[in-house]
Amino acid sequence: MKVSIVDLNAVDAAQLVTESLIESGFAVVENHKIPVAELNELYERWDNFFLNGHPEQYVTDAESQAGYFSPHLAETAKGHEAQDLKEYFHYWPGDVLPAEVEELTLRYYDAIFELGKDVMAWLQANSSTSLWQSIDKPFEEYLSRDQTLLRILRYPPLTGNEPPDAIRAGAHEDINLITMLPAASQSGLQIKPKGVGDWIPVEAPAGSIVINIGDMLQELTHGTMPSTTHQVVNPTGEAAKKSRLTAPVFCHPYPEMVLSDRYTAKSYLHERLTEINPEELRPS
Repeated sequence: MKVSIVDLNAVDAAQLVTESLIESGFAVVENHKIPVAELNELYERWDNFFLNGHPEQYVTDAESQAGYFSPHLAETAKGHEAQDLKEYFHYWPGDVLPAEVEELTLRYYDAIFELGKDVMAWLQANSSTSLWQSIDKPFEEYLSRDQTLLRILRYPPLTGNEPPDAIRAGAHEDINLITMLPAASQSGLQIKPKGVGDWIPVEAPAGSIVINIGDMLQELTHGTMPSTTHQVVNPTGEAAKKSRLTAPVFCHPYPEMVLSDRYTAKSYLHERLTEINPEELRPS
């Protein structure tokens, strides 16, 4: 199984993205509207913030789930004992951003949010109408800007003293509808589609954007659009001495959206955050 790399200038780009997402849960797109130079600058500035910008001044809390999550507060993938080897910063529209990264980050958020809306429209237009019978307006109109999360992720260099079972991101599925993930500054992303025994590396050229289906969309489409298990493995050699940066945007619907007879978006999110967050950051 292969994750397609789709040139968005192609006349059939929307169909190719949809086909890849339905087959593997993942797709990679190139020639989008976000300049590669801006993505590189975004990573460089945020890396400097984590190292030199006093991130402890922005420490998160259980109510807001916004701001800085230190390695101590990093999530633990469902079913795992060891915490992920990462630190990150959460931003929702209206939240505070560090001044030194604010303008660039807001510009990036706006651009990738619009691309996320496009992807949602492509999915509905290029798949069976039977998948969308439970919604009463275009799929992209369910996307909530207020609920859509930007996570600036930094995986620190490895020290050699990590817990034996700890990796940069333990095997997991995303909670949301779709995730928009710019190619990271280092490789390491792997997927395990349903029915496939081995982990498959995701090849994402520099400046490309990886798209994947989340659990909420899998729930909405009764499993037709698969939320695929993925992980970020630890590097070896010289790569282990370098940090890894990326900036996923987790596209969430309005909380009241009905996903199935079992869940609304709000109830599903609450259940998952309770499962993966440290005890002090679990929602009440």
